[in-house]
Amino acid sequence: MKELSLDLVGKRLRRIRTQMEFTREQFAEQVGISPQFLAEIENGKKGMSADTLYKICTRFDLSADYILLGKTSASQLSDPIQKTLDGFPEPYLELTEELIKAIEKTLPLTK
Repeated sequence: MKELSLDLVGKRLRRIRTQMEFTREQFAEQVGISPQFLAEIENGKKGMSADTLYKICTRFDLSADYILLGKTSASQLSDPIQKTLDGFPEPYLELTEELIKAIEKTLPLTK
């Protein structure tokens, strides 16, 4: 069984925060924690309580599966895409996300 990597959890949380264009101070205030504690979480030095994770997920409509495990909800993606992404190591997930965003910017996608 794999152990929870605080470093990876912190990196995912930082990526989410920066994508949402929140400063560390703004994000921490929304969740009710100190910016210093958020920095320690993002740097993998400290873990967060279930209560803090719950606040982050509910306040920003985020998946705890993604924050903790790096996996998106199966309801968010089709099965073949989800199965493919579930097998990717963490560094490749970040690169894949950047590639998808670049494609999205260049193609006339309709919603």
